[in-house]
Amino acid sequence: MRETAISVVSAQPLWRLLTRAPALGVWAVLYPLAARYGISTRDVYAHISDFVREDFSETSSRNDLKSRFRRAARHLGLPVSGNEPTDLFFAPLGPAHSQHPDLARAFVGAALHVGPPAIEDTPAARAWQRRAVRDRCPTLTRLHAAIDFDRSAYCARRFEAWRRGIDPQGEAEKRLFEAYDVAARLFGRTRADLVGPPRVFWTGGHLALEAEASRMTQRIKTGLFPTQMSGSQRLRIAPPWPGKVAWSAGNIHQDVPFAPAPGEVLLFDADSGAFLTRVTRSEDAADIAALHLVALSRSPFRCASFGDAILSADPGIFVAWVETGETLRFEDRSDLTLHTPTDAALWIDGTALGRDGSHALFSCDGGLVLRIDPEIGGQGRIVRARHEGETRFVSIRVGADGLATLPFADFGLDVAADPRPVLFEVLAPGAAGDLEARAELSTTCWIWPGIAAPQGDLEDAPLPATFDPARSAGLTVGPRTVSVDPRSDMEAPILALRREGDTREFRLAARSEKLWHCRIATGERHYVPRGATLTLGHENRHDTLLLRSPDRDAALLVLGKEKRRPFLQRQSLEIGASELEMQEGGDDRIALRRAEGRVDLLARIRRLDDPAAMSVDKSDDALRLVFAPTRPLDALRLRIEDTQGHAREGDHTFGRHPAPNAPLDGVRVDNEMEAGRIAVTIDKRRHRGPARAMLLVRTGGEEDFTPLRDATGAPVALGLPGEMNDPALRDLLQLARFLSDPEPDALGGQLSAAIAPAYEAAFAPFARSGMLSPVKSVLGVSRQDGEPPRHDLAGVAPWLFEAPLHAYAGLPESSGLSPLDRMKDIPAPAAAPSVHGDTPAADWLERLGSDDAIPPGLDAAALQHAFRILRFRLNETDLRILKGQGTQASTARLLCDTHVAELDLLRSFDQGGGGDPRPARFAALIERFARACAARRAAAFIDDIEFRTGLSRHEVGQVLTLILRAGVEFFVYFRALWTRAIEQDVSA
Repeated sequence: MRETAISVVSAQPLWRLLTRAPALGVWAVLYPLAARYGISTRDVYAHISDFVREDFSETSSRNDLKSRFRRAARHLGLPVSGNEPTDLFFAPLGPAHSQHPDLARAFVGAALHVGPPAIEDTPAARAWQRRAVRDRCPTLTRLHAAIDFDRSAYCARRFEAWRRGIDPQGEAEKRLFEAYDVAARLFGRTRADLVGPPRVFWTGGHLALEAEASRMTQRIKTGLFPTQMSGSQRLRIAPPWPGKVAWSAGNIHQDVPFAPAPGEVLLFDADSGAFLTRVTRSEDAADIAALHLVALSRSPFRCASFGDAILSADPGIFVAWVETGETLRFEDRSDLTLHTPTDAALWIDGTALGRDGSHALFSCDGGLVLRIDPEIGGQGRIVRARHEGETRFVSIRVGADGLATLPFADFGLDVAADPRPVLFEVLAPGAAGDLEARAELSTTCWIWPGIAAPQGDLEDAPLPATFDPARSAGLTVGPRTVSVDPRSDMEAPILALRREGDTREFRLAARSEKLWHCRIATGERHYVPRGATLTLGHENRHDTLLLRSPDRDAALLVLGKEKRRPFLQRQSLEIGASELEMQEGGDDRIALRRAEGRVDLLARIRRLDDPAAMSVDKSDDALRLVFAPTRPLDALRLRIEDTQGHAREGDHTFGRHPAPNAPLDGVRVDNEMEAGRIAVTIDKRRHRGPARAMLLVRTGGEEDFTPLRDATGAPVALGLPGEMNDPALRDLLQLARFLSDPEPDALGGQLSAAIAPAYEAAFAPFARSGMLSPVKSVLGVSRQDGEPPRHDLAGVAPWLFEAPLHAYAGLPESSGLSPLDRMKDIPAPAAAPSVHGDTPAADWLERLGSDDAIPPGLDAAALQHAFRILRFRLNETDLRILKGQGTQASTARLLCDTHVAELDLLRSFDQGGGGDPRPARFAALIERFARACAARRAAAFIDDIEFRTGLSRHEVGQVLTLILRAGVEFFVYFRALWTRAIEQDVSA
C-alpha cells in the first residue's frame, strides 16, 4: 500500500492532493520527515521537496504549503496550529526515526523512576509521557511538540506494549522497540526489570499503596522495618503518613512521594479512590478528569460545597470532598481552581457499588463524560465499548462547551448480566463498525449490568456466574441471588469475582447503618440489631461501639449529646467508653438525626455493675479473692468440692437474714463496705486439693444461693492445688468437670493452673495402656449450660485421638465430640493418597477437583459442610473466644499462623470466607493433627508445637482441644482419610 501511495504522490502535484485527497496529502508531507529527518539534514523543506519532487526554496511556496497543509489537517480532525514547522509538522508527525533513541531513553528512564504509565487512564498516561520527555529531553522542542500533540497517549500505550512483550506493528515501530531495548541495556536493565513503584490511592479514609503486578520482590519502608509487598498487593499505611515511602524492587531503590508535602494538594477520584494528580504550591489551577474528588493538604482550606476541610486520620493533614469546578481557598498558599480538562478527556460519572483497591465497581445507571474541542474534527465522535467478547458503537455529539454525557444504558449495560470490566474508546467520526480503529481516548472500569444504585445495601441481586464464594464474605447467597447479610459483623462485605485466573475482591460500599458492640476485655465484636437494648456491666466499662453509616449529613445522638455530621470523612466511627457513661438527662439512645429532622433509633444503653472488678492474690499458704459485687449482698456461700464428689459449704451473712450453714474453718470473708468490695481468703493448709472452691451469693429477700458470675457469664471459682494417691477414673472425671467451665479473665487462669497438674497425673495410669475405652467417658464430659466444655484433652492425653476409628461410638452430643463416631463409616478412596509426600494435604485437595470417584464423606461437599459448621460454632457458641484478642485467641494464632501450602486450596471450600482466612487455618491445623494421630505421632506433634511456640503443654492442649471441638468435622474427615491411606499403604 505504501508503494502505491508513493506512486500516486509522484504523479500528482502536492497542492492537488492537499485539496482533493487531504489524507494522502498530509501523509505525503509527514512521511519523509518521519523517515529521514535528522539523518542527513535537519532542513524540513529539503526532505519534503525530495519526496514530492517540488521546490519549496521560496518563501511564498513554503507559506502556500503550510496554509494548505493546515486546512487539510484540521479537515481530518488533527488540531494543528501555528506557522512554524515545529507546531505545524512535527506535532502531528509523532517521533521521527532519528528521535527514537532520545524518546526511548526518556521513556525507559521514566519507567524506572516513577513507574510505567497507567494506560487505562488516558489523561494520566498523557501526563506521564509529557513529563518523561520534558524532564529527560529538555532541549528537543520538536520531540516535545510531537508528544504534546499525542492526546490519545498512543506513544505511552505502545511503550507499555513493548514492556509487556507484544510484537511491534510495522517497520517503524519495530525500530522504536529496538531503541527501547538498547535504552534498557544502557540502564543495565531488561524489560522485566521495569517495575514501577507502588501507586498511592485513597480507601476507607486512609492513604494506601498498590504494588504493580510483578514477580519481583518489592519492599517498602515507612518505619523502622521494611514490609514486603507481592505483585498487585494493596497495603493501607497507618498514620501519621510520611511524605515519602522508601521502595525497592531488585536493585532499584527510590523514594516514592506519598502524603502531601507542605503546600501540595493531593487529588483523588472519590468514586474509585484512584490517584489523579499532585498539585504543587506554585500551581493555582488543575485540570481534573473526574467529577467527585477527595482533596488532601497539610494546610487548612475550604470550598463552597464542603465548607472547612476537616482533619483526616492523620491529624497533620486536612481532607475534604469536593467537586470539579470549585475553588479551594487556602491561607498560606494560592487558591486552587479545579477545572474540567482543557485537553480531550474521558471519565466515569457513576455510583460505585464497591472498590477493590483503586478499581471501582459501578452500577449500571452511570455514564461517560467526554470533553473534546468541537472546532477540531467537529462535534461528533464514535464511542466503542468492548466487554466479554462484545463490541458496541454509539454516536455522540458534544455541545458548544465540548462536553457530552453518554449513559451506560446506551451500550446495553442496563440488561442484567455478570459484573465485568468494560473498555470505552473514543474514535473519529465515521469509525463505527471498525474494530481496529485507533482510539483517541479510552478508559476502563468495572460495571455490573442491570444493577442500579440501591437505596440501601445490595439485596437480591442476580448471582454472578463468576462469583467466588471462597473469597466473598458478609453476603447471603441463595440459589440465584446474592445479598448483603444484615447481621454480618463485617464493616465492608466482600463480593469476590473470578476473571481469567484472577480474583477481584470488591468491598461493597456501606449503604445502611450497622452498629457493633466491641468488647475490649475479650477482643470480640458483636452485631447489635437495630433498636436493641444493650446492657453494659462493670466488665464492659471500657467497651466501645462501632457505628457504620453512609449518611454524611446525619447527626449522631449519643445518650443525649449530639455530634454534627460525624460521617463527613469516614463511614465508620467509634463511640468511646467515656461517651457511653450515662448522662443526667437520662437519654439512653444511640440514634441518627437525618438532614430532614427524622431521628432513627439504633440502640438503647442500659448500665449495670457486675463482679468483674476482681483480682486474686496467691501465696504459699493462702488464696485471696477480692471482687466488687453488682448489688448489695445478703450472704455469701463458699462451696469446696473435691474429686470424690464431696462438697463442704460455709455461709457468711452480711444482713439480718440467717444462713443455714456455719462458716468454714480456714475461710475468712471481709465486707469492705466503704470500698464496695468483698474479700475472701482461703487457708490452703486447712483446705487441701485438688479441689474447686465455688462462690455463691444471695441478695436480700431471696432464699436460694446462685453462682457468682462475671459479665461474660463465667462462674467465679478458685482452684486448690494438691496431690492424689492412686487416682481413679472418678477422680479424673471430676477434675475434667472442674476444668470444663469457663474462667473469669480477671483471675488469670488460676483454677486451671492449680488443678492441671493433678488432672495430668490422673491420666497417667491410663496412658500406659493407651486404650481409649477405660477413659472414653472423659470425652463425654459436658457443661450444664450446654456450651462446649473447656477442659484439655489434646495436650494432656493426645493418645485419646489415636484410637481405632470404631472406638468412638456412644459419645453424647453435649460433649461436642459425637461426630467422631462417623469416622468408622467413611470408606477408603479407590486410590488412597500418600502420607509420605512433601504436600500430602495439597495433593489430596487438588485431586478433589478432578476425581469423580471420591466416596461420600470424603468429597468436596463434606469439607464445605465442615466449614459451615465451623463458622457457626465460632460465631454462635462459646467457641467465639478463639477469635478476637483474648488469651485463647492469641494462643490459637500462635498455633495456626505458620506457612500452610494448601491454605488457598482449603479456602476454596469455605463459601463466604472472603477476607477471613482464620477458619481455613484452623482446618489446616486440625488436618495436621489428624495426620499425626493416624500415624500415631500425636504426642510428637504436641511436642513440636511446644518447641515452636514456647507455650506450655497445657496452653497448647487446651486451645487445640477447643479448635478440635469447633472443627470436629475436619478431624473426622482427615483422620478417616489418613487412617485409610496408611492402612492401604501397609497392606500394599
